[in-house]
Amino acid sequence: MTDNASQTDLSTTTVAVIGAGNMGGPVVRAMLAAGTDPQHVRIVNSSPASSERAAAELGVTAAADRAAAVDGADVVVLGVKPYQILDLLAEIGDGLAEGAVVVSLAAGTTLAQMQEALPADTAVERAMPSVPISVGEGAVGLMRGDAVTDAQHDLVHALFSCAGVSVDITEGQVHAFIGTAGSLVAIVFSLMEAMIDEGVREGLKRDLATELVQQTVRGATGLLRESGQHVAVARGTVTSPGGTTVEGLAEFERRGGRAAIASAMQAAADRSKEMAGD
Repeated sequence: MTDNASQTDLSTTTVAVIGAGNMGGPVVRAMLAAGTDPQHVRIVNSSPASSERAAAELGVTAAADRAAAVDGADVVVLGVKPYQILDLLAEIGDGLAEGAVVVSLAAGTTLAQMQEALPADTAVERAMPSVPISVGEGAVGLMRGDAVTDAQHDLVHALFSCAGVSVDITEGQVHAFIGTAGSLVAIVFSLMEAMIDEGVREGLKRDLATELVQQTVRGATGLLRESGQHVAVARGTVTSPGGTTVEGLAEFERRGGRAAIASAMQAAADRSKEMAGD
């Protein structure tokens, strides 16, 4: 996040979200946490009933349709499927307010493609958020289009200021970002599930094993943040010669744990490339 973004007042910013689903919903929560007025957030889903349900759950306003949602909006967030993006842009382009920023959450559709589908000089950004942004512990990779001003970019950063971490990346880095921060969330869940199951096998009750694993992951992350240590140094400080930890690490390496994680991340990045046609 930029310094100017942290000083941006969001209380009068109007945000339209088209597609407040699995990712659009957490984005709305993150933006509300950043200081956006709920009365200035409009959402529209695939049907009026869906829009009303999502608006009630999030505490914001349901727009009658897409045109009503984008009318006068400072920021328009697109939370629809990648294959819907270009048709949606063609539909709403002429109704965008002057100076509006369009932010797409979709993988695979490039800035150039979106800019081509919109009126000339429309400000376009791509945002790749991870699901934990809904609790302020996610990551957002922001890609800036050619027509985006510094003030507009600061505004987008400010909207994601309570998401966890928001960073600028290039489109060339987006696949690595997805493998490292997006899809990796599910891999972490899978690792935690395996850790909990083994704790149960070793004799712990499941609720206790769950609590211990969650706290261990939380504690490891907190320790790195507070100490500022390189992760390899931190690992060394908790690994005593001839002890239980070093034996566990040795078995992890013998079983190919590190290589399996790397392969999973690469597979996610490669799939992202396929989806983008890269």
